[in-house]
Amino acid sequence: MKKMYITAGLLVIIAIALVTQSENTSRAGVDEDTFFVMNYIKFDKKQQFDDVLTNEVMPAFREYRDEDDKQHALNLKLHSTMRVLRPTQMNEDSTWTFIVMADPYIDGAYYYIDKPLVQKYGEEGAKEVFGRWSECFDRGQEVYLNKQSDI
Repeated sequence: MKKMYITAGLLVIIAIALVTQSENTSRAGVDEDTFFVMNYIKFDKKQQFDDVLTNEVMPAFREYRDEDDKQHALNLKLHSTMRVLRPTQMNEDSTWTFIVMADPYIDGAYYYIDKPLVQKYGEEGAKEVFGRWSECFDRGQEVYLNKQSDI
């Protein structure tokens, strides 16, 4: 398993992620890549994070239209692979962990939220949304790229 540390600002998708409620039942096959982002949220920022993710970040992410048609097609494919797991209990360190999953990982798709936020809200609006999003993090995101096993 490859573990990467990324600041909350770099991968915020996901982010994040990506709160799409996918009806797609296909998942990664054996030896296909999956992608997990662990978002550690401050004790008192759980609701704020969930609200910004659900009502601002994900709508921008889903509505994003890349100028390149091939890139846009990859991005649309990504939407059907994303899932978000919301925490049901606090961690021992009083943080909350939201997990964003891409299952399978779509190589070449755009997993960041910077361009979608700017496209939907403009430069200043994107900075404001991103600021409220970022203040929720206890520490940066942990990102994992994994292979699906056969067990």
